[in-house]
Amino acid sequence: MHPIISCLAAVVVLFLHVGVAPSADAAPGTFVSAGCSPSRYAPNTAFEGNLNSLLASMASAASSGSTYNTFTSSAAAAVSTGRDAASSSAAYGLYQCRGDLRPGECVACVRDTVARLGDVCAHAYAASLQSEGCYVRYDDARDFGVVDTSSSSVAYRRCSAGTSGDAGILSARGAVLAELQQGVAEGGGYKVSSSGPVHGVAQCLGGVTASACAACVSQAVAQLGGGACAAALAADVYMVQCSVRYWANSNYFRPSQDNPGDDLGRTLAIIIGIMAGLALVVVFISFLRKACD
Repeated sequence: MHPIISCLAAVVVLFLHVGVAPSADAAPGTFVSAGCSPSRYAPNTAFEGNLNSLLASMASAASSGSTYNTFTSSAAAAVSTGRDAASSSAAYGLYQCRGDLRPGECVACVRDTVARLGDVCAHAYAASLQSEGCYVRYDDARDFGVVDTSSSSVAYRRCSAGTSGDAGILSARGAVLAELQQGVAEGGGYKVSSSGPVHGVAQCLGGVTASACAACVSQAVAQLGGGACAAALAADVYMVQCSVRYWANSNYFRPSQDNPGDDLGRTLAIIIGIMAGLALVVVFISFLRKACD
């Protein structure tokens, strides 16, 4: 075989080997969605000082092993900025980790998510950020600890690109979702279920009553049963009070079809990555061509 062909063949084999390597499940700290209030606080105010203290407390408290915690920070002196002085200076927050995470994974997820808040929702008076393995939220409202009763409010939903009309898979999915609805409240707000190739998990926000938890999960399941998710091999939905996810074996978790804006960002990132990779391959082949001559 010609030396150049031999060299190029080695490159192709290496490239294909890397390309077909199985992808791991998303890390707990992987970004899912965020919500930021339109109102913004000014830098170097009492609220900013309290918020920084609160977020630091979140990251520290996660180390205790608690999967859910609420916080209040009002140490800084109240400074009125046209809003009620007390409510504008105090900061309230919470975090919750997915029920199956190990303590170290919970800590890492909360820290990563807290660190990301400053970039995603800079200077927002209220913000929430959902990662694959945890949820972090803060606000300046006095009634922060009062759980929102709008259980039908959907924060984020995504469905896999892969679909199936197989009766066995659809039946198994139905059984899993039904068990999640029936058992999540009795399970203390966290429930896992499996039926054949389909697996699922439901979790309610800490502090939610059993009845509100069950109602929220029922609403979430209804969101997954129709529309773009009707035949999806994997899907999840994040509500105000709860979240529900299911997947069929290796379809945990494929790219979303339900959030065009989010898909566009992922698509652009993939295209840029591919272009950069091809550029490197061209440079590498050029180098090998010279080395093999």
